[in-house]
Amino acid sequence: MALGYVNACCWIFTLLLTSVTCYNISSERLHSLKLNNDSTKLTWMVDWPKKEVLFYINNTFDNGKFKTFAIGFSQRGELSRCDLCVFSSVPKLYQQVHDSYTSQKFDHIFRDTLQNCEVMYMDDNSVVFRRKFDTCDPQDIVFHTGTMYIVWLRSNALLEWSNNSTFIPKHSTKNQGVLPVQLLRADKIRIPETGKILKKLDVRLNNVSVPAAETTYWCKIQQLDPWLTNAKHHIVQFEPIIDSEALVHHMEVFQCIAGNAKIPTYDGPCQNMPASGHLCSKVMALWAMGAGSFTYPREAGLPIGGKDFNPHIRLEVHFNNPRMLSGYNDSSGMRINVVSKLRRYDAAIMELGLEYTDKMAIPPEQLAFPLHGYCIAECSKIALPKTGIVVFGSQLHTHLRGVRVLTRHFRGKTELPILNRDDFFSHHYQEIRQLRYKPRVLPGDALVTSCYYDTRGYNSTTLGGFAISDEMCVNYIHYYPATELEVCKSSISENSLYEYFLYMKNIHKQNITSPIGPRSENYRAIDWNQAKANELIDVYVTEPISMQCNRSNGLRFDGFEWENAPITSFNLAPPGESKTCSPVKSGIGWFRSLNNGLCDNYGDCIYADTKLKE
Repeated sequence: MALGYVNACCWIFTLLLTSVTCYNISSERLHSLKLNNDSTKLTWMVDWPKKEVLFYINNTFDNGKFKTFAIGFSQRGELSRCDLCVFSSVPKLYQQVHDSYTSQKFDHIFRDTLQNCEVMYMDDNSVVFRRKFDTCDPQDIVFHTGTMYIVWLRSNALLEWSNNSTFIPKHSTKNQGVLPVQLLRADKIRIPETGKILKKLDVRLNNVSVPAAETTYWCKIQQLDPWLTNAKHHIVQFEPIIDSEALVHHMEVFQCIAGNAKIPTYDGPCQNMPASGHLCSKVMALWAMGAGSFTYPREAGLPIGGKDFNPHIRLEVHFNNPRMLSGYNDSSGMRINVVSKLRRYDAAIMELGLEYTDKMAIPPEQLAFPLHGYCIAECSKIALPKTGIVVFGSQLHTHLRGVRVLTRHFRGKTELPILNRDDFFSHHYQEIRQLRYKPRVLPGDALVTSCYYDTRGYNSTTLGGFAISDEMCVNYIHYYPATELEVCKSSISENSLYEYFLYMKNIHKQNITSPIGPRSENYRAIDWNQAKANELIDVYVTEPISMQCNRSNGLRFDGFEWENAPITSFNLAPPGESKTCSPVKSGIGWFRSLNNGLCDNYGDCIYADTKLKE
């Protein structure tokens, strides 16, 4: 498709200059991502009513130095079979764009039968184009609200097309990249308070020598400054301060719930922390790999300080050091922005999902093994106010093997819109996400957090736990108004687990010494096959649970028997995304959709199919 030069309309310069004067495009609607360490940057705006995304990339051709620039989308970060818009430019001669996709071996580019890369503007150094969320073309990847991957490359060579295909042009590694991104994201939030009203609190380690161990949890308990202890403030934003990007896996800041009790300061491994430090367990701020800053909505802030606030807080940093590196010093932590003029609502953070316990396990060689953590109706009925809570932020969290995480919302037998969902979850990209749809959770509602794990290539059982080699399934939700409910998580009940191990010992003749023995040994004594894995799934979704309906002090709410509690009944397979159009047939007999893939235990396809041949 040949393109002539076109006049740059006002909204293009809005993107170029981030001006907001032309079509009243608010800067909050603009998102950006650096593609490399130079000046090449992707800026985009989501047009929700039109269900399309407007893209602007600067420094594409570096003023004529490069002749080909390609940018596109991959399901899970693979270079094979990714969706590309390929732009070619020769200054003052011609410009071209092709909607394309890459081959299985990433050595060819194939021209799409339908062209959906709609160019709005193009010059010697930039490109502006737009694309629908869903083009109804099986050769295009559908945009979604979970994790996506931006794939890009540029070359000083021109493409030589033959029969709608061409070799991928030669390019250097610094002119190619794959970056995770949440493309369809909510508008950014600006802090209205400025100047002296906005104050900063840094909570960070002090030049810690990182141990040469795979997993280290380092804790620092520090006393708040007098200006915070004298009056209540609201946290309106927090952002990470990262010293060692290769080692810091996640961080949390905790409030100490201890009244006016004195808690000693501390700086050392968490397992050696004084017992009083465990009173500092109410989550205030958190960060995981891939995340940036998090900003509260204008009507809410997280309380900190004042006479009823214990003057100590605890920072916990998880160092992941699988290569046992030594000689690293680290001062990572969090920068917390606070205001003294309080907002309308006190916000809070609640943990959903599964307990951090080896009561839960994942067999080896599983494509997408599901675990479900429950916040049952009986807990929300007791702990939430009559008007409920509004959830405005969510951070999904697993360790290495998690590939999909979602939290579903039930009111009686009715399933409401999903609270948060990431079908292409990556533990390398665990940001706290602003929710565009902000659900109201009422007393008596149930929330089910489901995590799916890929253990193909592992030959031993993966257990729940704190180490990076263990697994977690958590959704940290940010909400208002604040309640006493800090943790709404579950695990299989002790009695149910005993019955399961007894059954495996007596019926399946597994080498389990005692059903009441160490859980890790019992799970690892099982000779796993797919039939046994399916049986374990059935146990987890049918047997009673141990429910943690907990206040911030770790104690459960009164009023219900939480041990051996009934699980929430729900349809196991996640609901599919709603389709707005009928897929267009490609007309190519051998072609398979870029959105098809391998399937999990419930027939839900969540993997790009890496076995297809062009």
